Amino acid sequence: MIEQIRMCQKCGLCRNQKPLLDAEKKCQVFWVGLSAKKMESDEEIPLSPDTNTGMLIQKIEEMCQEVITYKTNLVKCLPLTEQQKLRYPNKKEIDTCYGNLSYEINTLSPKIVFLLGEKVYTSVEKHLNIKFEKWNDFKYHYKEHEGVYYVPVHHPSYVYVYKRKLIDEYVESIGNMISSLL
Repeated sequence: MIEQIRMCQKCGLCRNQKPLLDAEKKCQVFWVGLSAKKMESDEEIPLSPDTNTGMLIQKIEEMCQEVITYKTNLVKCLPLTEQQKLRYPNKKEIDTCYGNLSYEINTLSPKIVFLLGEKVYTSVEKHLNIKFEKWNDFKYHYKEHEGVYYVPVHHPSYVYVYKRKLIDEYVESIGNMISSLL
């Protein structure tokens, strides 16, 4: 499965960097970020614990130690500006890469898919033709679609930067969601 995505050249971002992918494994929980970051080595995975986002995800995973997780991004490759700086992927790049996310979900069969941030959840909402209820503080809502619970949540980096004093509440809320849905 991963090899098919690794060979993807649909949007052209692969010229910046090959797709950033986690190790293929059946899992219970998916974490979906927006796009890849610049890789420093071939061993890197999406949403690495070396980043603020990955560090918060790791805290949640430590609460749920028996749960098998998989980390991915909506856009697997590296979107860069003409000045070679990281940028947000555009709508066309997101739409082009969405099939890879769908393929990952169908192949790896998670029970819960956490959608990190508004850009990710609005894209998934559009592609699945469903409407998510917006969160209230750290009270998150899910939608079940074809046996999978999709849960839009604050992006961990947003929480790390703007709600730092509430990190424990964020981590606990998502950990409790995992426990209740599994």
